[in-house]
Amino acid sequence: MEMKQLEAFVAVVQYNSFSKAADMIYLSQPTISAHISSLENEIGAQLLIRSTKAVYPTQTGKELFHRAKSILALRDEAISSVSRIDRELKGEISILASTVPAQFLLPEIITAFQKQYPRIVFHIHQAGSQQVVEGLLGYRYDFGIVGTSVNSRCLLTVPFYHDRLVLITPKSMPVNKGAMYRDLPAFLRQQPFVMRGDGSGTRVEMEQLLYKQGISVQNLNIVAYFHDTQSILSAVSQGMGISFVSKVAATAYEKTGQIKVYNLEQQAFTRQFHLVFKKEVVLSPVQRVFVTYLENYFTNGNIAVYSEQRDCR
Repeated sequence: MEMKQLEAFVAVVQYNSFSKAADMIYLSQPTISAHISSLENEIGAQLLIRSTKAVYPTQTGKELFHRAKSILALRDEAISSVSRIDRELKGEISILASTVPAQFLLPEIITAFQKQYPRIVFHIHQAGSQQVVEGLLGYRYDFGIVGTSVNSRCLLTVPFYHDRLVLITPKSMPVNKGAMYRDLPAFLRQQPFVMRGDGSGTRVEMEQLLYKQGISVQNLNIVAYFHDTQSILSAVSQGMGISFVSKVAATAYEKTGQIKVYNLEQQAFTRQFHLVFKKEVVLSPVQRVFVTYLENYFTNGNIAVYSEQRDCR
């Protein structure tokens, strides 16, 4: 079993295509096919399922993919460690993030990070929090970022940014703040409400905080559902209704005077964003420097990123 064979196999699984894999690692398709065949012969099992539209790993293939990525990461780490190179790190990082971190946190973080590591390229993809978890479990991305807790023994979650949900209203909407703070449930039930769509961390957190206030979603006067934060901010700024959004997302709209923002002091309205990655994956030097940077960017290095590595199967 050779490294080039593992590199070819990992590329095919990542891109679900022999042709795309060949383009990405600069090998011909026949060479890629030969590497895969050699691996299948050595292992004694089929690794890939070929269809007319895409290529998918078998169960054995999924296991090898997981192990192969760890082996390649260990190789990269060994090369870096032994040679003790001081040159700039170079590589790529793929992140699947939920709406708020993808749109409002990562642009700032990556801009600052690339001033120090300009040769590291990011591939940012956006999905709901549940889809982020599924994407990581499917070995398609290096990291995930979500705004709600993740319950999976296969994933390691690292809280790195403390946020809170804030109430937003149209700029022109008159609000008696004293009455609102005294009886928030009554205020919320009386207003047209713009709700976040299913599958997002914001929706989960919103429902939990409403529940703690004694409010059911069914008791709200919901006028529209939107599946991303930007659309909710735009709808509220146009006067459609009120809503809850992440404070970091509301800041720009508040500064330009498009909405009003109300900070609700109850502990129930706070939440954290989490960096998520596979527990058993060995991070490459490029991946590890990003984790360390992200940890220090918001927390001054006070969070223990690595935990005991346990088999999640």
